[in-house]
Amino acid sequence: MHSSQCSYVLDSWFSGEYFHRTPQSCEFRLILDMFQSYVWNKIATERIKRWGMRPVVGDLYLDKETQSDADDGVAEDSVKVVTDVTSVNISEIVLPLPGYNITYPQNEIGVLYEEVLRGECVELSKGNIPEATAKGSYRKLIQRASKLMWSAIPEEGKLKSNVSNDPVVDAARFTFELKSGCYATMMLRELMVTTMYRDTCKMDE
Repeated sequence: MHSSQCSYVLDSWFSGEYFHRTPQSCEFRLILDMFQSYVWNKIATERIKRWGMRPVVGDLYLDKETQSDADDGVAEDSVKVVTDVTSVNISEIVLPLPGYNITYPQNEIGVLYEEVLRGECVELSKGNIPEATAKGSYRKLIQRASKLMWSAIPEEGKLKSNVSNDPVVDAARFTFELKSGCYATMMLRELMVTTMYRDTCKMDE
């Protein structure tokens, strides 16, 4: 669904009679989750564009002494504001899924959240309709896949090739694990784009 369609549906359901006729609707919950993810992805893209893979003052990070995983129910007091960039690793940086019960970054990215939500005409505040509220949560900016393995798949009728001698294969099988909220398609996209980009650079040399 296009972002403008998504925000229109949200706005209509927040204030319209249709929402009142479908309390605790699974469909509405799905759209709300989708909208939060849309905002998060948009903000995350801009965050990387502006400052790359390094913490900056005003970022939010997960205090590893009080919380180990940003997707397993983060306590609000586990999220801290970066004041000393030398003491925080990029793997600890989190961005909020927008809602009424979260802390926003204390820098340009926090302002960007306000601009994006205002542009979509959506206000995720605690109102009179419990089902229409979103408390929000946090998601790590950078997630690493674990237990990553791969193997070449030989073509039918061909002998199994030695990958160490012939690194170019026609097909491959990948297995890995990701945290909740991460998408395997995105991980594969990053892997393939990175590989294709390196190959393109070699051709241009």
